[in-house]
Amino acid sequence: MPRFFADIADFPVASIDDPSSVRHITGPLRRREGDELAVRVGDRGYLARISSIRAGRITLELVSEQELHDRCSRAVHLALCLVDLKDFEEALRPVTELGAADILPVVSRRSSVRSVTTARFSRWQSIILEAVKQCERKTIPVVHRPRDLPELVRGPSQAWGGKLFALRDGDRSLSAGDAGDVGIIIGPEGGFTDEEILLMRSAGFTAVSMGETTLRAATAAVAAVGILGLET
Repeated sequence: MPRFFADIADFPVASIDDPSSVRHITGPLRRREGDELAVRVGDRGYLARISSIRAGRITLELVSEQELHDRCSRAVHLALCLVDLKDFEEALRPVTELGAADILPVVSRRSSVRSVTTARFSRWQSIILEAVKQCERKTIPVVHRPRDLPELVRGPSQAWGGKLFALRDGDRSLSAGDAGDVGIIIGPEGGFTDEEILLMRSAGFTAVSMGETTLRAATAAVAAVGILGLET
């Protein structure tokens, strides 16, 4: 059962105003006044009872608090070089469900996409929120604006505890044993250039292999977050 986003009006009264959520609740889920519903307000989960459904708004009474959990005990940062936008979006839902702390779209030398529209970026945010609603994780991952690979390597990635990038002939295999907060960069379909590999190595990144077969970028991203998110 999805856990819907709600806003508190005057505790314990809350409401749901998002049109798509209201349609989902009153349509496919067939919820009516008096029925119970799982909701979240910020990072808190609640069991709620529907008080009224009026003019596209559902008013709720919060009945009891329900604890929410994150899948990962550490932060897993995913930097995914921009590929075909359909493939990129295909990865957003599963990496959110698997516990990615944030998602950083990257423009590399061989990226097939160089920029995204505001509408496309909003779509990414919506996909992530839908995934959070379905999997009931506590925290909501942030999807960042696209940035060039050198900017990522010299900037945000410096705060990562462990710094990895995927390479077929890596120095070692990707493992859940990479302790602490960790980030990984997944390259585009054409791979990284020699200059980009040198840039990442010189910034303290370790090349990790994900096996002998060639994975699509979206598949590699999902696999990497799944492995790094395992408890060690």
